[in-house]
Amino acid sequence: MGAGDILLGILMGVLLGMPNVLVGLFSAFVLGSIVGLILIASRKKTLKDTVPFGPFLVLGTFIAIFWGDKLINYYLGIF
Repeated sequence: MGAGDILLGILMGVLLGMPNVLVGLFSAFVLGSIVGLILIASRKKTLKDTVPFGPFLVLGTFIAIFWGDKLINYYLGIF
């Protein structure tokens, strides 16, 4: 993670608020790790290569905006 990713994380916190920023960050990390593992398995990247994290933060923000409350309620068991 670089300085730009930290600034995007701060922007996510300001834009989404407390419970939804956790959904956005969690989904960004999960999606980034899945894509990273797929790239390593397909031998397009190695463990020493880097993958930009900013697009995953943006995607996580959109997931939190559109489905954040539903995901939180599902996780807490509130339907």
